[in-house]
Formats: sequence, structure tokens, C-alpha cells
Amino acid sequence: MPASRPAMPSTRTARPSAPRVILTSVLGIVTSIALLTFVVSIGGDARFFLNVEGLAIVVGGVFCVALLAFRGDELRAAVGALSNIFRDHSTIDADVQQLLEVARLLHGRQIQAADEKARAVRNHFLRLGLQLVVDAAPLEDLMHVMNWRIQKFVENESAKSRVFRTLSSFAPAFGLLGTLAGMVGMLKNLGAGDIGLIGASMAVAMLATLYGLILANLVFKPIAIKLEQRTARRVAMLNVLLDGVVLTHLGRSPSMIQDMLASYLQESGEGGHGDD
Repeated sequence: MPASRPAMPSTRTARPSAPRVILTSVLGIVTSIALLTFVVSIGGDARFFLNVEGLAIVVGGVFCVALLAFRGDELRAAVGALSNIFRDHSTIDADVQQLLEVARLLHGRQIQAADEKARAVRNHFLRLGLQLVVDAAPLEDLMHVMNWRIQKFVENESAKSRVFRTLSSFAPAFGLLGTLAGMVGMLKNLGAGDIGLIGASMAVAMLATLYGLILANLVFKPIAIKLEQRTARRVAMLNVLLDGVVLTHLGRSPSMIQDMLASYLQESGEGGHGDD
């Protein structure tokens, strides 16, 4: 019996899927709040964990680093990417179907129809590749242009996660700065013997470190990791689409392209799902 082909989406024109909520991000926030609530409950009173001076040192210091280390457009892009840790475009099925439709038209020598179909592709990356195929661009030029687009995409996305990676490394440092400032105030007030002033200085010293650790390990680092993982998934999907474009350029049959893309998706562990 002939080997069965890997399952692929139907040949009907697929609509772009709506972004789905990433449950792990939501659950992560909920569990983080639960953890912090537990830590506060150990101290007995939530008011003991609020210190305006320590919070101002850590948050203000991180804000200063962000302004000194990055341009305004980089900061805006990083802030704009925050929504991506909660939303995920979960499929490239629509892109694959559009690629197969163009491949069928080209295989049937319907160049004009293939050109019109390629121009209607929503995915900018795929549209560029298919237009290069329709225009009979050399394979070397096609690979150069498409790989350059992937490289620029990686650079742009990495810049967003790098902002949060950088802030995560500085948050504990400013927590230590708050600790040192609090220790200096405590030592200064030892001679006066004022327990109230000594306690206030100790609160700054202890809580500034706590704030720095929380910002670094429960905020900035998880955001950076989420963005890096999302970029890796999207690059994997772009490479799958690039393989499909190359196979189309080589004149492979639509059924062969369909089988190859299904195999690539299964090997990548996405099972036909990813970001478009």
C-alpha cells in the first residue's frame, strides 16, 4: 500500500487565525502574585513590605539605565512587544495554503493568475518570496533576499528582548545600592540611638534588595525569555515557508511541496502551528 501523506489543512482558502491567549503567561502572573502574597504573609503585615524610598531607588535606577542605554524607538518597541507574551498567532496554515495555491497555478503554467494570487498573500515575507518566484528571479538572489529578511527580523526581535535582559541585570544592582544607602543611614543614626530612624534605614536596606530581586527574576527575565522563545518559533516557521518557496521555484509538484512542508512542520514539533 502507498505510504499515507502527513495530514495537512484543507485546500480551501484559510482565514488568518485570531491571536490566542498564552495560558502559561497568565498562569505565571497568577502564581507569581500567589508567591508574593505568601512571602508577605510570612512577614505578618503587608505594610512592612512597602517602602517608598527603596522602591524609588530601584525603579528610578532601572528607569535611568533604560534611558541611558537605549534609544527612544528601542524602548517603544520593547514596550510594544509586551502584549506578545500574552498573545500568540498560533498557525501558519493559511500561509501554507496560499503558497500551495500559487504553486498549483505555476505548475499549471497560469503565470498571470499566480502573480495575482501572490500579490494577495497577507504574510509580507511569503508574498515577497512568491513574487520573486513568479518573476523568475535566480534562486541565488531569492535565497539572499529571503535570508536577509530573516536575519533582519531576528535582529529587530532580539533588540526587544535585549532591553529586558539588560534591565534584569541592573535591577539587583540598584537593590544593592538601596541596601548600601540604608546601611549608611543606619550607621549614621547608631550614635543618636534613635530606634525609629535605625529601623527606617534598615527597611530601606532590606526591601531595596527584595525589590531588585523581584523585578529581575519575576518581571524582566521572564519577559525576555518569552520574547526569545517567540522569536525562535517564528524564525522556524519562516524557514518552513522559505523551504516551500524554494521548492516552488524549483518547479516541484504541489503534492510534493505539501508533503515536504508537512514533514518539516512535524520535525519542528509545531505540527503545523506557529506564528505568522
